[in-house]
Amino acid sequence: MNQAAVMPGAPQATLTPHGPSHSPGVRAAAAQLRLFWDPFGTVAGRFARYGDVYRVRQRGNDLYVFRHPDHIKDILVTQAAAFDKSHTAFKRLSLVLGDALLTSDGERWRRQRRLVQPAFARSRLAEYGAAMVDEAARAASHLRQRGSCDVSREMNALTLGIVTRTLFGQPAEEAAVTRRAMLDLTRWFATPPVFERFIPGRKRQFQRAVGELDAVIDRLIATKREAGGAGTDLLSALMAARDEDGEALTPRELRDQLLTLYLAGHETTSHALTWTLYLLAAHPAVREKLDAEHARVLGGRLPALDDLAALPYTEQVLKESLRMYPPAFVLPRHVHEDVRIGPYDIPKGSEIIIWIYVTHHDPRWYPEPDAFKPERFEAESEAARPKYAYIPFGAGQRACIGQMFAMIEAQLVLATLLPRLRFEYTGKRPPRLGTGLTLAPKGGLPMRVRAR
Repeated sequence: MNQAAVMPGAPQATLTPHGPSHSPGVRAAAAQLRLFWDPFGTVAGRFARYGDVYRVRQRGNDLYVFRHPDHIKDILVTQAAAFDKSHTAFKRLSLVLGDALLTSDGERWRRQRRLVQPAFARSRLAEYGAAMVDEAARAASHLRQRGSCDVSREMNALTLGIVTRTLFGQPAEEAAVTRRAMLDLTRWFATPPVFERFIPGRKRQFQRAVGELDAVIDRLIATKREAGGAGTDLLSALMAARDEDGEALTPRELRDQLLTLYLAGHETTSHALTWTLYLLAAHPAVREKLDAEHARVLGGRLPALDDLAALPYTEQVLKESLRMYPPAFVLPRHVHEDVRIGPYDIPKGSEIIIWIYVTHHDPRWYPEPDAFKPERFEAESEAARPKYAYIPFGAGQRACIGQMFAMIEAQLVLATLLPRLRFEYTGKRPPRLGTGLTLAPKGGLPMRVRAR
């Protein structure tokens, strides 16, 4: 057994993870190309060879890659103070989002969290739930007329409408602009910087996308100001917020927070819904069981927030979809002080990546990991697994602030759409995984939609 394959907790001696040999020049570029064209296969192959942790030597400070739940717990919970978000990936993301909740650290992050948290309080969820169902019912009527469509695009439009209405108190009127900008940003983010110079127009696409999204946020703010800034939504709250010194958010701070929530608040949920509809189309027995639950509980009416407690299989289906296709499929961190993770000493300045997708497909925690089995998330089965073997929203104090919002939204959307529509996948082969900001079906997801 090589050193990196030793299970967490067994040895006490310091170990140095093995990993790919350092190859300068052409060989290094070839390795980058393999990772670019087949990231999932490349990473899975490295874990199979080197064990639960491997090290990638790189110019400057090395990269350490993790998948084991015990190590994940150390990084995100017990040793979380040793890590920050000055990782290369977050620096790249901050070129779009600025210094907001997702990319900030320390006291600045805590201040922003305090400002944003009230928008996701339980007391607001009933109001949000009604709006979510209303938007989903509109989408069902629209889809009934479409026949064939790209479901990925349709779910993106639906979740954009929900987040704009619930968090910004306004109707979604920028869907086409936002979709185009997000597509450009996804292409940009999925392209390693070393290759960016060889792709004509990629930098211009990025600059145009950021400009378009800035214009969307400016219009949302202007519309709210014209209405007097009144309302119970997040935008109204942030515009009225004052810190301990009585200072309001600067225009740049307001822009960064709103853009982060505008993008993060719909992009991940739209992909979760898209993958769920694909899995249900491919597994009719699961779909029939879900149909029976909806018929028994709802009897043909639209769902409400209070119905979710009586729809456990809907939640299990969604959780299994998030296991198989976690929209946030990796989680990066930067090491700002020397730290020990399991038996490994990780030096200050290193970068790490938790491969959530690989953890979610590990047969030690999920036998037959490529099979769609919602029953994995029955209470007894969940309790038998390591807690940190399932982290679609991260974990610890930096876990996604909108986790409950997203889960409620996705369940209510499914319980609205599925009793009214039948989705059939029309692609000639299974969809490919598209990697960028989030895990999406590459090239969209063609489906035929029929009224039930």
